[in-house]
Amino acid sequence: MAKLLNYLERKLAALLLRAFRASIRFDVQNQPTRDQEPVIYAFWHRNLIYCTLQRAGDPVVVMISSSKDGELIAGPVAELGFIPVRGSSTRQGSEALKGMLRWARTNPLAITPDGPKGPVGTIHPGLWQIAILAKIPVVGVACDASREWIFNSWDRFRFPKPFAKVRMRYSEPIILSSRDDVPIAEEQLRKFLKDYEKLF
Repeated sequence: MAKLLNYLERKLAALLLRAFRASIRFDVQNQPTRDQEPVIYAFWHRNLIYCTLQRAGDPVVVMISSSKDGELIAGPVAELGFIPVRGSSTRQGSEALKGMLRWARTNPLAITPDGPKGPVGTIHPGLWQIAILAKIPVVGVACDASREWIFNSWDRFRFPKPFAKVRMRYSEPIILSSRDDVPIAEEQLRKFLKDYEKLF
C-alpha cells in the first residue's frame, strides 16, 4: 500500500508542477550550453522551486535529504527528469558525496549551499569540496519573479504565482583549482547572488 501511495504521489505532484510551469513566462540569461557542462549550479534553498520549474526535463543531478521528507521530494523530482542523489551534510554525507562525484563526470550538478536547514545565506564547504574534487566550475543561479508567495519558513521559501514572469540569470563559471581559491570563489558567488536576486 505504501509503495502505491508513493507512486501516486510522485506522478500527481509531477503532473501538477508541469501544469503550473506552463503558466510561467521564463526569461533566461547566460545559461550554459550542454557543451559547457558539467558544472555545479549553486542557488539559495529558497529558490528551489524556481530552478526546478525552469530546468524540468534536464538531467541535472540534485542532492536530496535521505529523510522521510526527502522521500516525498525525490519521487516527483525524478519524474521531472532530474537525477536524485540521497543524503546531506547531516545524513549519509559520504555516500552522497561519492554519488555526486560519480555523476559529475557526465552530468551537471545542482546544490543549495545553505540547505537543507540553513542558516540562511550559509555556504557550506561541501559545494567547494565537490567542485575541487570533480574539477568542474561553479555557476551561480539568481532568480526573481514579478509575482510570488513567500512562506514563513527558515529560508523564506519562494513560490511564483500563476502567470508570473520569472527571470533566471546564470553567472560566469567560477573556477577553483585548490582550497586556496575558496575565499575568492565564495566572494564571487555571494556578489553575483546579491546583485541579481532583486531584478523586478
